[in-house]
Amino acid sequence: MFNVIAPFYDELMHAVPYDMWTEYLLLLLAQRDVRPESILDVCCGTGIVTQSLAVKGYQMAGVDLSAPMIVEAKRKAVEADLKIDYLAADAATFEFGQTYQCAYSFFDSFNYITDLGHLKKAIENTARHLEPGAPLIFDLNTAYAFEAKMFDQQDTRKKTRVQYRWVGDYNSSTRIIEVAMKFWVDGQEYEEKHIQRAHTREEIDTMLLGAGFEQIEVFDSYTLDHPRKQSDRVHFVCVKA
Repeated sequence: MFNVIAPFYDELMHAVPYDMWTEYLLLLLAQRDVRPESILDVCCGTGIVTQSLAVKGYQMAGVDLSAPMIVEAKRKAVEADLKIDYLAADAATFEFGQTYQCAYSFFDSFNYITDLGHLKKAIENTARHLEPGAPLIFDLNTAYAFEAKMFDQQDTRKKTRVQYRWVGDYNSSTRIIEVAMKFWVDGQEYEEKHIQRAHTREEIDTMLLGAGFEQIEVFDSYTLDHPRKQSDRVHFVCVKA
């Protein structure tokens, strides 16, 4: 998770097409003919998508393990005069004390939960916060993304305020990738190490079914097509029974 870089996260990710992610979520909901009023963002980061949906009129809540990211999310909500319930907590143990009509977890957040037992608890805890018939939508990086070195990225242009260099080290046996990250902001250097796991379809299906989800579908991300061998990201859609 992002910690030391949290105050600069939005600048770092300025090129990410967040509007497309928001519209894709709404497309997947429309495909299921679901019209939620309340939505839970699990692993919400600085709340960019959360806030986008709040502006559209949805009742939003967001949880993230990184307290610095939640600080940024809360600050932005106050500045935008938006009422969003934010909580700094573990996905496996958070408690909002209410249920929602939809939940999602974006930007490979579940890949960051590398322990399968912990991921199982996170999915079960998310299910506890959903009403019957509510969809859960989330994306995952695939093993192909790690094998193809898609985490090896850099932007060290002098005109860019937040510069970075990322190098990934993938172990196909453990399905774990360790990404050494360096950032430079106004001449100050920061370092973080991010660890993700490429979960298998069978592992995820088992967890979802065990948590009481059904009607599981998987898409090649940003489309309504089936995943391909070279899909680097997939989206799961399921419904709480």
